Amino acid sequence: MKKLKKIAVSLVIILVLIIVGALAVFQGEARTLLSVRQRGDTGIYEVNYAADYKLDELIEAGGAATEEELVQYILKTMLKGLPIEVPYEIPNLACSTFFAETPEKGYIFGRNLDNQTTDLAVVRTDPKNGYSSVSVVNLSFLGYTESYTPDKLTDRINTLATAYFPLDGVNEKGLAVGVLQLQAPATAQDNGKPDVGTTLAIRAMLDKCATADEAIEFLRSVDMFAAAKGCYHFQIADATGKSVVVSYVENEMIITEKSEKGFIAATNFYLHEVPFEYEQQGLDRYEILEETLTEKKSVLSAVEGMELLEAVRIKGTDPKDDAKGRIYSTQWSSIYDLTNPSLSLCADMNYDDVYTYEVK
Repeated sequence: MKKLKKIAVSLVIILVLIIVGALAVFQGEARTLLSVRQRGDTGIYEVNYAADYKLDELIEAGGAATEEELVQYILKTMLKGLPIEVPYEIPNLACSTFFAETPEKGYIFGRNLDNQTTDLAVVRTDPKNGYSSVSVVNLSFLGYTESYTPDKLTDRINTLATAYFPLDGVNEKGLAVGVLQLQAPATAQDNGKPDVGTTLAIRAMLDKCATADEAIEFLRSVDMFAAAKGCYHFQIADATGKSVVVSYVENEMIITEKSEKGFIAATNFYLHEVPFEYEQQGLDRYEILEETLTEKKSVLSAVEGMELLEAVRIKGTDPKDDAKGRIYSTQWSSIYDLTNPSLSLCADMNYDDVYTYEVK
C-alpha cells in the first residue's frame, strides 16, 4: 500500500513538473491566448501579444518570401514545432488611405480596409528590441470564419500568428503604415537581400522604424515579395508630418510624395505612370479624397477624418455584378493619431461606435 502511495506521489510530482515546464516554455504564448477578448458583440477581438515572435532572427535568417514560409516560421518559433496547422488566406483588398494635419498642428493617417466581411483583431505588441504598436489584422487570413471564431480558448491557437499579419498600424513613435492592393504584375525582387512579404514588411516597419525615412530605408534593405503573388503599395506617415506612397514597378521601388495640390492619398491604382496596362480600381474613391483634402488644404480633425473614410466606404457588391466574381465592403475604418499615437476604429461601417486604442 505504501509502495502504491509513493508511486502515486511520484506521478503527481512528474505531472506537476511537466505542467510547470510547459508553462515556462510557452509562458508568452499562454499569456497571449488568455488575453484574447471580443469587444462586446462587435466582431472586434483584442489581442495583447506577449510571446516573442523573433522578428530579428527571421530577418537575419533571410526572411520569408511566401506566406507558407512565414507560417512555417511561426509554427517553428511560437508553437515550438508542434504539429498544429495554421490556415491562412490572403484575399483581394480594395482600400483607401490618406494623410492630413489636424487643426491643433498634429497629424492623422486614415485607412479603410475593404474586403469580404469578417472579424478583425486589434493587436498590441511590445517587443524587447523594438517599438510598441497597435495594429489591425483580418482574422479570415488566419482561417477564422463566422462559425469558427477565437471565443473559446481551444480555438485561439491561430491568434499566435497575428503578430505577423498586420494590414495597418501605428507605433509609439507615431509611424503609421497601411497596405493597398494593385491589379498589376506581382512584385518579386531578387537582389540577395532578406525576403519580406507585405504583412512582414509592416510588422518590421512598426517594430523598427520611427520615421517615414527610416521605413523607406528598411524597404530598400530587403527584397519585396508581394503577398498572394499580387502587387501592393504602402502609404507611410509619421509624426514629423511626412507621408509617402511606396510602390513597385517591374521590381523597382518608387517613392511618391505629396501632389502638386499639397495632399497625399491612395486607393488601388498607381499614382504615377507605369510601362504596362492594368486594371485601375478606386478612381471614384480617390476623387472624393482629392476633392476633400484639396478643399480642406489637408487639415482635418479626427472626426472629419472618419467622416471622409465614411464617404469613401464600399457598401458591398453582389459577386454576380463583378466580372471577376469579387465582393467587397468596408471591413474597418481606422484613424491613427500620429502625434499622440493611438487608433480610433470603426468596424463594419458602424460609424456611430468608435473604439479607441492607445499605444502603450
